[in-house]
Amino acid sequence: MDYNKSGLFVLLTTVIGSCIWIIWLVYGVKPIDLGEMQPAHKTIAKVPKDLTQKVWVSHSTWVQKGKTVYQTYCATCHGQKGLGDGPAGKALKPLPRNLVEGKWTQGGSSIKLYQTITNGIQGTAMVAFSYLAKEERWSLVHYIRSITKNEVKDDLQKLEDFAKTAP
Repeated sequence: MDYNKSGLFVLLTTVIGSCIWIIWLVYGVKPIDLGEMQPAHKTIAKVPKDLTQKVWVSHSTWVQKGKTVYQTYCATCHGQKGLGDGPAGKALKPLPRNLVEGKWTQGGSSIKLYQTITNGIQGTAMVAFSYLAKEERWSLVHYIRSITKNEVKDDLQKLEDFAKTAP
């Protein structure tokens, strides 16, 4: 019986090569421990201890943390500078909001921004970010308030009362 020697050679080489590759993947590559990895927004400077219980009070550290959280979760749609011109946002209907200027559809107070971040906006691509830590959502509020031209005065007592009971 005749057989194709070169075909057999290719088959055996492929099988042996695949086995070597699998052995290398299993034993030769150091696995990544995902528990060691920290998202970029978790590695920035710590908030001063006196402010950790007052997440609703704006502070430069909160704003900086909010900027990092924004770049991680929001810039894809809202754009690097908050102008509503992010690469993914161009495909959305309605388009993402320009956070720097324009009318706030849900209200521009810190409470309304927090609620929008937490719950999203029904009928739009603005999804709920309730899975983010409360501190991260408040830092986003502080960052957005720092880049917007829409000045809204917050009642600090209402803000404190809301922040203490907000999810």
